[in-house]
Amino acid sequence: MRGNRGEWWPPGLLRDRLPPGALSAATLFFAALLAVLLLGWLSLATRPAAQSFSAWWPAAGIALGLALRFPRRYLWLLAPAVCLVTLPPQLWADRPLPLAISLSVAAAVEMVVGALILRGRSDTFPSLVTLGDFSRLLLAAFAAAVVYDLVATAAHLVLSGRAEAVTWLVTAAPKHAAGILLVTPLFMGLQPHSRLAGRLETLMQVALTLAVTAYVFLITDDLPVSFLLFVPLVWAATRLTTRQLLLQILMVAVIGSYGSARGRGIFAFDRLGPEAGSILLQVFELTLVTVLISLSLTVGLERETANRLARSEGLFRTNFDASVAGQLMVILQAGAWRVQKHNASAAAILPRLRQGVTGLEDLLGVDATAALAAVMNRLAGGNARLSLTTDSERHLDVSVAAVADHLTGHPVFALHFQDVTEALRVRRLEQAELERAGEVQRALLPEELPVMPGWSIGAVSAPARQVGGDFYDIRLRLPHAVISLGDVMGKGMGAGMLAAATRAALRSNTFETSPDRAVAHAAHVLDNDLSRTAAFVTLTYVLADLTSGEFRFVDAGHGLHFILRGSSGRVERLASEDLPLGLESLWHERRGTLQPGDGLLLVSDGLMDLSGGTVDDLHSAISTCVRELGPVSTQTLIEALCAQAEETLDRDDVTAVALRRDP
Repeated sequence: MRGNRGEWWPPGLLRDRLPPGALSAATLFFAALLAVLLLGWLSLATRPAAQSFSAWWPAAGIALGLALRFPRRYLWLLAPAVCLVTLPPQLWADRPLPLAISLSVAAAVEMVVGALILRGRSDTFPSLVTLGDFSRLLLAAFAAAVVYDLVATAAHLVLSGRAEAVTWLVTAAPKHAAGILLVTPLFMGLQPHSRLAGRLETLMQVALTLAVTAYVFLITDDLPVSFLLFVPLVWAATRLTTRQLLLQILMVAVIGSYGSARGRGIFAFDRLGPEAGSILLQVFELTLVTVLISLSLTVGLERETANRLARSEGLFRTNFDASVAGQLMVILQAGAWRVQKHNASAAAILPRLRQGVTGLEDLLGVDATAALAAVMNRLAGGNARLSLTTDSERHLDVSVAAVADHLTGHPVFALHFQDVTEALRVRRLEQAELERAGEVQRALLPEELPVMPGWSIGAVSAPARQVGGDFYDIRLRLPHAVISLGDVMGKGMGAGMLAAATRAALRSNTFETSPDRAVAHAAHVLDNDLSRTAAFVTLTYVLADLTSGEFRFVDAGHGLHFILRGSSGRVERLASEDLPLGLESLWHERRGTLQPGDGLLLVSDGLMDLSGGTVDDLHSAISTCVRELGPVSTQTLIEALCAQAEETLDRDDVTAVALRRDP
């Protein structure tokens, strides 16, 4: 299979996501394999004289680092590649071909084991930021090294003999674990925190590390001086980045391995013996890595935590000072609540802050401070809200949160408040206007239901607000009666004004005017108002002959009027396809007859919402109410239908009118 550039390459490998600034996948792949080859050769070339094993094996760390940069599905490609590049150094070291192949396979297995542990089940690029990350790295390093050791020892036992196998069993695992811990972290995601040391301090620290390392591994053979290395490296762990520390530890390992293999320093192989010297050197390097990386990660996390806290505090101070709402930090001192800090908005709301007044009682008044203190005294955590009225009659909406003073440990309370005095005044004015408009609208409704010989009538109007969009009207001039019910789109003041205008336009028609002409006339009168406000009105207009029981009606998009048949108890719905006022200019007149005991019921869609939300639900509710109540007065029936309106807060206007012919 060919990739985008024509070379043989698994699809998607070049697109694998690597950390920002990393080499491309292909470059990294070949560069790492070349490094494994060269370091494997170098490690064997610098091994102690007459010894079959090397002093250290950093190639294991590079191989594992390469595997970490790719998803696990590419291990099938990486493992054979590592096996191939580690084979030539083994052959160059005059190892028999079967043994060289076995050791190369062991190196590939070692890489696979480490990669599986570090990439985990989620198969994500591993990072080295927390001590938990480092614990996983330690587990992967020792597990992979032990697996390599067991495979290599088994190969030596079969191909080279017991003595050689024992030597590998003792020496292989430490040097491979050290190679992984020294090199693999450089391939992982490290915390991008900034160093504390400047350039001069860094140069001084590196120079000291080099000097001490040279003294320990090239000059002296006094073992206790090995601990001198911890001095400059602890300096690096606390002042430099983790990556810089890793590079210095790697530099120490290179010098230490070289000096020990050449018979110099505290772990000289010719003095301690190759096996003992190699083991001591690797244990020392493992100790260095474990202690110093743990220290560096801990310091880095503390530094990052401190930076986050500083950024958070800076953001808090910025928000505190720039907030358009008043902000106070208050504390209880000597039995009195005092302001520690305030912003400009708080000073604008409480002008005495500019005069240096800090006592809450002086700023808010005794009663407001007592109410606020009661909340703060019982507030252990979280926040609370309350409304206060100051002694200057200012109304404040206050949010209180308890925070701890990191210097004294005493509780400090953050107050976030807004002056709502003007908003409350405007709201009261609007409320008063709505109530007055509601009174006017209610005054336009029929004050008393007219008395009609041989007929009864009932009506209920329950607006959703003080001013509603529903309206009804009843006019009587024997032998005719006019009943109308309408619903203006929307609620509130605007809908109420249009409802009153529609009622007035309908009332301008005479009793002799047919329903279709009456509705058309009202639509003509309201045309400009409806067009300007983009509103419409659904309407039912009924003209009834009280002598014969005949009625004529127009349905302008309303569709919620019913015939209640007294003889059978059936409920029949009357509807048309005509559109509301504001959307149509032509309406069709329909006719019907009310027999003795029959009734005509007109309702608004608010009652339909209370009944279930559909016309069928409303039809069923009306039928049930008529059947359960039996022979009751028309007003009782209407009130029973609309009973839920007084119990429901979030609802539409509810209006119903009924005209019934006596049996």
